[in-house]
Amino acid sequence: MKAMKDDLYKRKTFKFRHPNDSEKEYERHYIGCPANGIALLTVGQFKKDMDFAFVWIVLKSALYGEPYLVLGKYSQSFHNPDILAKIVECAFNWVLKGKGVKLVLEPWETDEKIMWAVDYNQSYMNEMTHIDPSDLILVGYEDALEDYMMKLAKRGKQKINKEKGFKDYILFQDKNLVMRLVRQQIKNTSSPKRIAMPFRLLNDRKIVNRIPYKIVVSEYPELEGNISETRYNYWTNAIISSYEGDLDYIELNKEIDSLLMS
Repeated sequence: MKAMKDDLYKRKTFKFRHPNDSEKEYERHYIGCPANGIALLTVGQFKKDMDFAFVWIVLKSALYGEPYLVLGKYSQSFHNPDILAKIVECAFNWVLKGKGVKLVLEPWETDEKIMWAVDYNQSYMNEMTHIDPSDLILVGYEDALEDYMMKLAKRGKQKINKEKGFKDYILFQDKNLVMRLVRQQIKNTSSPKRIAMPFRLLNDRKIVNRIPYKIVVSEYPELEGNISETRYNYWTNAIISSYEGDLDYIELNKEIDSLLMS
């Protein structure tokens, strides 16, 4: 976990290099909010063609007794899973150099692969309940952390004032219409999943940019007692949670379709 935190804070960063070409180095980005050894990375090339792989990291598993990694999306540079595994293995051993430990990746048996997605979600939620708030990254990539640290340095570690309001995250031309839709959906409900649903769906439909929890409760203060920041982040993150088959989500999607066509 220390190696991951050092990488996140850029004290000693991972070096994802091709095992047969040390000059070929890949970028890495964190997706979502890493939580005490539970993280999802994208590793690859992003400036030209989108050519990357997913690296799911679980160091504190809820279901299994040992840490593991799941490698996914073998495309172009990563069509060979053995090469991808070697790239990841070498990257971790680079940051672990001098620590007296070494990472060795071994393949799972087929029946062990079935539950990893459930375990990832459960492990993530377990660790998010006691994560240091200063380690949270509330918007996609780790660049947010760097920006946050720079602001703290400039302001002498004073509290950062809100720079954007709720409307600034809305991409749809009729911002008031979107806000009325949200108000209608969140009233008379105390279910965190149901409260987060309109924010998730609007983001899924690219009608809004992902709205941070603090902005949401600033606009709708009545929500603060019904949904925590952890649950909001979980239900608005398409990587780790799903509304598939949810009838309310399906109906709201239809309602948004009718609004867009009107």
